[in-house]
Amino acid sequence: MDYIDYREKLGLAFNDNEKQQFFVTRVFTYLNNSSAEFSHKNEIDFCYATSLETYAESKNPNFEVFNISFNEPVGMKKVAYYLNQRKKDFRDFLATLVMFLNTYGGKKSEKEKLWNDFEKMFQDSHIQYELLNDSGKTFIFPKGAKELDKAVVSEPLEWLSVYQTSQKAFSKALELYADSSDSNASDVADAFRKSLETFFQEFFNSDKSLENLKSEYGQFLKNCNVPAEISNNFQSLLNSYALFMNNYAKHHDKTSKNILEYIMYQTGNIIRLLITLKNEAERLCNE
Repeated sequence: MDYIDYREKLGLAFNDNEKQQFFVTRVFTYLNNSSAEFSHKNEIDFCYATSLETYAESKNPNFEVFNISFNEPVGMKKVAYYLNQRKKDFRDFLATLVMFLNTYGGKKSEKEKLWNDFEKMFQDSHIQYELLNDSGKTFIFPKGAKELDKAVVSEPLEWLSVYQTSQKAFSKALELYADSSDSNASDVADAFRKSLETFFQEFFNSDKSLENLKSEYGQFLKNCNVPAEISNNFQSLLNSYALFMNNYAKHHDKTSKNILEYIMYQTGNIIRLLITLKNEAERLCNE
């Protein structure tokens, strides 16, 4: 049982803002006491990616590389200094933190430790965001139901490793979802459509559009002995999915942010179904 769980048992539950502050405080405590290296090149890469002035630039616009202030923070304390500038807006703080993880160029063992430590901080803080690592890059997306996130987001992303183009497309859609708003909701929804279409094309070895692969989808379910009642339900779901995308995302900018979580889960749900059925069929063939 972690600290927040323990408080909840005592009737002292944190609200969302308190959980976010709990997380921020942990990040600063960790960075200010970390022995990991943060080289000058790390600093330049990080500042360039986040549009932050380097410490030396902010203190002395005419600085030279070796003209270092005696009181300048060193190592990970410097990262804490930069994050402190972005702590007023929690989403901005998270975005800056992610860019630090993505630009950090320390030793492999240090990078792995940073990843594991920050992942645990996310879990222990119970904030409504989750870290995902894809192809060596880190990004954050808002969490939904824990069981659904694992079943139809995290696991499909991992299983898609054998469908690399699809994995890249699904990963891109998740990244866009992490920064979604009403103004870009249609683009995010269309990104999920593209990821599902890309998966269908790889899975069925075809260059047809998503709508034109419905028959292959239905035949595959039939070949896998999926009961007609379930098969028809999934085919109806795919029809509704395609119609929504055509009417609200692909051809018309009418999607709102509040339905994006549903779109994300349905995309992962269909991907999960097909991969699960294929894996089971291959297992039976090998027995």
